[in-house]
Amino acid sequence: MKSIYRYAAEGGIPVGLYLTLISACLLLSLRIPLLPLLILPLAIGFPFLVGWKMEQIARACPPYRRVATLWLGGIYMVIFGTLICTLISALYIKFIDPTFVYSYISNAITTIEQSPMAPDYASTTELMRKAIDNRLLPNGMEFVSSLAWFTCFFGSILSLLLALLLSRRKTGGRADIVEGVRS
Repeated sequence: MKSIYRYAAEGGIPVGLYLTLISACLLLSLRIPLLPLLILPLAIGFPFLVGWKMEQIARACPPYRRVATLWLGGIYMVIFGTLICTLISALYIKFIDPTFVYSYISNAITTIEQSPMAPDYASTTELMRKAIDNRLLPNGMEFVSSLAWFTCFFGSILSLLLALLLSRRKTGGRADIVEGVRS
């Protein structure tokens, strides 16, 4: 029987590639303007991918169909996936587009200023300009690290919710929540 860590590591590969696809939609958004339109559908699909991988673990090893075990597996799966995504995103920002954050914020300012609602957002654009002028924007690695922390936190909460759903017995009985938390 494989350990939950092994299952999580194996599941982390497709999760990491999926997260990398979402990240690529953001990082390439200045070069391909319609690419950000894919971020929302991909983000909506993420819980289904993680849930599917967690269900695969529970089917492959029925003793792992408990809240605590599935939650742990989900957390590690997202962490492993986040490491893959972070590595690829960091390499892109470090070697291909080191000014991504500056360019992204500058593009946002230009877009807001060209909008008919520009006067309503004058204070926001001024604040963004001050952030650029005073060098208060995060550098590329800080940006990638922030996204990684957010993804791990979100993945932990998501994994708990999915573990609660997936820990239900196949016979239609009540969820094995109490036993899963105690183990």
